[in-house]
Amino acid sequence: MKLDNMVIPTGVARAGMTVGAAFRECLQHPVSSIPVVDDHNRVVGRFSIHDTLRIACIPSVAIYYADMLSDNLGGITMPEDHACQIVGLPIDTFIMNDFATIHSVSPVVKAIILMEKHATDTVFVIDNGEYKGVVTIEAIARRMLEVSDD
Repeated sequence: MKLDNMVIPTGVARAGMTVGAAFRECLQHPVSSIPVVDDHNRVVGRFSIHDTLRIACIPSVAIYYADMLSDNLGGITMPEDHACQIVGLPIDTFIMNDFATIHSVSPVVKAIILMEKHATDTVFVIDNGEYKGVVTIEAIARRMLEVSDD
């Protein structure tokens, strides 16, 4: 299996972009995260739907006690007006510095290893300094099914 058969071309995020615009870019492809680039189109970070929702919506104490929470969370809710506020925020405070990159000619198993190391389901494919797209764990599974006899 070749990694370059699994690359999903996406757009990128830039500092100052709204959360809503970054969500739309992710969902259009569909991927859970996209790279953040600087003015020279160098990948400098990662915008992730998961990390954004974790940071913006979940009190850290709730994560610690997550297994003990009931379905009635009382005051821990996300009213629509809070959702509207979140999507209007700039992504700057949600940009993650930890991200994985790989070359399109790298072995697929290296992508899986990098995903595990960085606790993510995506790696960014960069060849000769140019962003090519995202490889997701789902794209790898899809390709495995395509090449199998099932």
